[in-house]
Amino acid sequence: MLSKNIKIKRETILLVSGSLLLIIAFILFHYNKILEIKDEIYNKIQNEIYKENTSINNNISVNIDVDYVETNNQEVLENNNNNNTINYLAFLEIDKINLKQGLLPLESRYNNVDYRVEILDVSDFPDKINGNFILAGHSGTSNVAYFKNLYKLNLGDTAKVYYQSKLYKYSIVNIYNQVKDGTIDIYRDQNKTTLTLITCTKDDKNSQTIYILELIGVESY
Repeated sequence: MLSKNIKIKRETILLVSGSLLLIIAFILFHYNKILEIKDEIYNKIQNEIYKENTSINNNISVNIDVDYVETNNQEVLENNNNNNTINYLAFLEIDKINLKQGLLPLESRYNNVDYRVEILDVSDFPDKINGNFILAGHSGTSNVAYFKNLYKLNLGDTAKVYYQSKLYKYSIVNIYNQVKDGTIDIYRDQNKTTLTLITCTKDDKNSQTIYILELIGVESY
């Protein structure tokens, strides 16, 4: 009788241990997905809080068509081969996704999402207090899909803009999607100097994602 009880206890221990190992293996296997879901929920909550706090501001509508691009543009390739002759107005750098891209003057024909990261003509430049520097770029697999990895960014991540011998450092405070209908409402605190990044939403060709970043520091370089 005693040996039978011992056998039952051993089987119970093995069953419990096996179940725990399966649970641990499941968690480890899906760990990245769990983190993505956590970040998505957190971003949505913060987005609603942010929009409530900025809803009293006069949000501007931006006419821009940022698509998910898969084909290459030969003219872009030829232009990219002559980078030494290009006079950039500024540089955008996002360390987390290894992005460093030159920004061209507003009057340049290549200041367009089909060629480069585009500075929208409604933008304020980084040195304007409480201004909004607005950049748009393609996502996808094309050689002009400079914003293809923006989806990897989360609240608190940083970006830098080099402009007129100054380094402007920004931190992401809001990320939200909007239906692609030719306009984008920008929700931001107009008492803050901001950087806005716009691109096509990953895995959703019918919407665009907007990243709002606020200035956290300026230094000379």
